[in-house]
Amino acid sequence: MKKNELANNQIEIDINGKKERFNILLRVDMKDNLGTYILYTNNEKNDVGDIIVYAGLLENKGEDVLIKPVNDEEKLELLSDLLSKVDKEGKNKEEEK
Repeated sequence: MKKNELANNQIEIDINGKKERFNILLRVDMKDNLGTYILYTNNEKNDVGDIIVYAGLLENKGEDVLIKPVNDEEKLELLSDLLSKVDKEGKNKEEEK
């Protein structure tokens, strides 16, 4: 994917030869050059009705950006906590209206 594709908060990923569009929910720049992570979804739901969210580490390759899987459990937990916090704050703002 090209770097400018990240600006519109959507990405297109080739899955088994088929291009699928995903929405970027959250972008996190870690301190101390630990990388930039994204949480993204295509709004697919699991068996219990929860929206499936994927985590990826962005890696720059010239004009392109690769999304690498996040295998570090500590980072996955941190990203999950951040998404929960953002979701909770969004729900609180909705209730205030």
